[in-house]
Amino acid sequence: MKLTKMLLSATLLFTTVNSSWALPPRQHAVRGVIESIDQSTHTLTVTPAKGGKPLLFAWKDSTRFRQGWSRLCIGALQWGSPVRIYYRREIGQLVPREINLRSDAGTPCASGQCCAKRS
Repeated sequence: MKLTKMLLSATLLFTTVNSSWALPPRQHAVRGVIESIDQSTHTLTVTPAKGGKPLLFAWKDSTRFRQGWSRLCIGALQWGSPVRIYYRREIGQLVPREINLRSDAGTPCASGQCCAKRS
């Protein structure tokens, strides 16, 4: 009986510890204005709307660029554009999952050339 309780306790302990390792990083959101964009290093600097120091984001191929429900490419973003960024902290970097250009910012790529589907 005592051995069964010990085994059950150990199993619960290992199950709890193991499941906590599998949790993805927590997602955050920030609104702000684009301060700079560097396409060669895939970085974007944003000044938060609520003040504070500028934040440096490093986007990946999986990052989505949107304006409302429409997809955009990185070329649609410009200095001074208001954005909302959903991001996670990964290995010392802020990695955006989605960069959403505010709808009231106008349509930066009316020609549609810069919004061609990314490869």
